[in-house]
Amino acid sequence: MMKLAALYRYPVKSLGSEVLERVTLTAGRAMPGDRAFAITHKDSAFDPANPAWTPCNNFLRIVHIPSLSRALVAFDPETEKLRVKDGGDEAVYDLSAADGREALARWAGDHAGTIRSGPYTVAAVPGVSMSDSSDQAPSIMSLASLRDLSKRVGAGLDPRRFRGNLWIDGDGLVPWAEHGWAGREARIGAAVLEVIEPIGRCLATAADPATGLRSDNPMPAMKAQSGGEALFGVTARVVRGGDIAVGDTVSV
Repeated sequence: MMKLAALYRYPVKSLGSEVLERVTLTAGRAMPGDRAFAITHKDSAFDPANPAWTPCNNFLRIVHIPSLSRALVAFDPETEKLRVKDGGDEAVYDLSAADGREALARWAGDHAGTIRSGPYTVAAVPGVSMSDSSDQAPSIMSLASLRDLSKRVGAGLDPRRFRGNLWIDGDGLVPWAEHGWAGREARIGAAVLEVIEPIGRCLATAADPATGLRSDNPMPAMKAQSGGEALFGVTARVVRGGDIAVGDTVSV
């Protein structure tokens, strides 16, 4: 029997993950609070006067700045306060206030260095996730596939490398089976999601969130497994909202 093994969200695009025990999904919407914010750079086309979902290259990204993945975060959606812990440093940023957003942008800019020049600003669109896809669909990842990929790479890969939302596991879950689920429905707790397609991957998956450095690059192994394109996990549109929690039964 398949189960929901873990829930993650990423309040700020390319910063660290936040572990959840339960969440309420809404039809047609992304994971609540996931990629609710992103950090723009000098060449960003994001327009704060007309905020809308904008492609990923307009923001600071782990693929260019792997050290961003190292930060541990916790976000309170009621107060909009974001706690960021990076090594021995810890700070709280009030993202409801201009000075809090400016402070977070400066922190991210310190990581960006000369890789992506500033000025840097915090971007947000109410109710919209700044994920790489405009589909506004949570992602489903398989721990069975992760274990197989780890064997192929020859190292235990941290699931946070893949920045997935809903991780599933259990008896009968065949590695990589999820890549054939396009068009099928996944029932998790009280919610129903329609699988869209596998997720194409980039060098961001080579960033180890434990260190913020690139190591054990899984890109060649993912390409070999799929026969050409690096794929891992799937996007899935919420067609019926509801509560889901770690331990819920998953059926496809």
